[in-house]
Amino acid sequence: MTRRPNPFNQQAMEEVLRDLGCPESLIPSTISNYRLFVPLLFTELGEERVYQLVSRTRDELTLGEQEEAWRSSIKYIVAWAETVMEQYKHKRSNAPKSDSPDDKQPRLL
Repeated sequence: MTRRPNPFNQQAMEEVLRDLGCPESLIPSTISNYRLFVPLLFTELGEERVYQLVSRTRDELTLGEQEEAWRSSIKYIVAWAETVMEQYKHKRSNAPKSDSPDDKQPRLL
């Protein structure tokens, strides 16, 4: 049986990014953005659009028909994503504002 991708394996992701030519200096910010963008995508797409995407790619991924299981999983994945994004927004809005140049992240060009 083919193993599914492991999106939680940071070391493997870093290796793939290097193989793709990602500069070493961009790997940490790419990983950080990935952690934010994944729940953002699920939140923005919502349950129905995620389900449609999964259903549409079922044959390509050689998956059996599992509508009930997928709908249940998607419901909780989207709910998790919404919770994570709300927590992130709450933390960002409550973070102390600082004008110190030492506190600012470097700008990427």
